[in-house]
Amino acid sequence: MMNMTHSKPSYISQGRVLYFGMTGVLSRMPLARLLAEGVKVVGIVLPMSALPPYLLEDDGRSHTDPAIPQSSQPDSAIPLTPPDVLQLAAQYRIPVTAVRQINHPQFIRQVAQMNPELILVSCFPYKFHGNLLDLPRYGCWNLHPSLLPHFRGPSPLFWTFWEGQNDTGVTLHQMDAGLDTGEILKQAAYHLPDGISGPTAEQQLAELGGQLILQTLADLADDALSFRPQPAGGSYYPLPKSDDFRLDTSWSARRAFNFMRGTAVWGQPYTVEVGRKKIWLDTAVSFLSDQRQMEPIIRNGRTVSIQFNPGVLTARENG
Repeated sequence: MMNMTHSKPSYISQGRVLYFGMTGVLSRMPLARLLAEGVKVVGIVLPMSALPPYLLEDDGRSHTDPAIPQSSQPDSAIPLTPPDVLQLAAQYRIPVTAVRQINHPQFIRQVAQMNPELILVSCFPYKFHGNLLDLPRYGCWNLHPSLLPHFRGPSPLFWTFWEGQNDTGVTLHQMDAGLDTGEILKQAAYHLPDGISGPTAEQQLAELGGQLILQTLADLADDALSFRPQPAGGSYYPLPKSDDFRLDTSWSARRAFNFMRGTAVWGQPYTVEVGRKKIWLDTAVSFLSDQRQMEPIIRNGRTVSIQFNPGVLTARENG
């Protein structure tokens, strides 16, 4: 992890930031870090689907209830699991807007009235168009949990596990009309240890991402921003489907183990075909990198050992 060595630049206390995100840790933790460091967040925008129905007004906008108790001196320490976005909004007295169509003229006018100098985005599901991209003085920055141009799209960590990659990271980039294609501001690498869960990986990447944003804000204050185009190539992946939870015995046992551990939070059963047999798996138990067993499948109650190439995966069968 990176260490924050700079003093708080004037931009962090004076600039007007509008934050777009969701309720998960990849949105919560960077937001909590920014607020603890004194970044002036003038509003938070969430997709309407992310808010409880009782908070929504007919026009799709809702604001924090002023009656909710507020902390006059928020604690600067960031817990491992920070409060959810609505709790942070209440604590720091930040208005929250729920939106269905971010490119609707009415919403664009609402954003213009907030007069943000910068829009920060982390895990927001809607694509920005030109009118919104052009509003802030410093543009729109997006935090993406992969090393772009690799693993563009809405679920990069899932596909990182699916591809059997252990080296990943986070990218802060300037947004453009494409999907995760804008110029890179900063990147930081992160190594996924064997067996790490998806939520733990997200938490680590979110913490790293918050630090990237603060470092880039410091660069902005010092008039030292640097941009570089994304390298050619890269990859784009859509949202996973149920078929994407299928294992292949041509994979290494290590890849199958890490994929199951990393994506277990999705709550989907895993299937693998061994010869003519289709097996449904629930939980990865262990793997042996170079083991060869006498039979392709060896069962011990609900526990099954399956030969991969190379290695053996031990897992529990579903149901």
